[in-house]
Amino acid sequence: MTISLSSPLILASASPRRLEILQSAGLKFKIIPAHVNENYLTGESPQQHVRRLSGDKAMVIAGKYPESLVLGADTIVVIDDLILGKPENKAQARKMLRKLSGREHKVFTGFTIAHAAAEIYKTKVVQSAVRFKTISPIEMEWYLACDEPYDKAGGYAVQGKGAFFIKSIRGSYTNVIGLPLCEVMEEFRKLKTITFR
Repeated sequence: MTISLSSPLILASASPRRLEILQSAGLKFKIIPAHVNENYLTGESPQQHVRRLSGDKAMVIAGKYPESLVLGADTIVVIDDLILGKPENKAQARKMLRKLSGREHKVFTGFTIAHAAAEIYKTKVVQSAVRFKTISPIEMEWYLACDEPYDKAGGYAVQGKGAFFIKSIRGSYTNVIGLPLCEVMEEFRKLKTITFR
């Protein structure tokens, strides 16, 4: 059995996690990262933020490759109405993980599918809830000593050592990694851009 797409697919992201998720579904695609301003707009909700950025990323690449199907995505971690980005150092990572410790937080991913020539533009936001165990001081220092927290929203990787902290996930697991695969594939199917053989 194979999966084929009606047009060449471009992933408008340099995320190795998104690459692995799409590869796991058997999709063939190119990677062309979109470089857009990711600053937050005043009054923007988490859902609005990821929807806007995923759309911006998809449209930048779709404008350059109008005959291709383009997938843009953006993922954020939110707790207490605070958006947690990627920690730049150990102090920032420790602060984030302390905030998440023993509590539930939300992960939002916006994804956009665009095809300029076919005038396709579909965007969606998926939300998952993640509950952490209480992280002990020694566990915290152990995790901060590895490379994992520093290029991940919220300072942890659900598919790596960070899984040790996760008691439960409500909603899409792949969404927490960075791309809600079930919902993305469903949108490809609805748009009649994918064929299963």
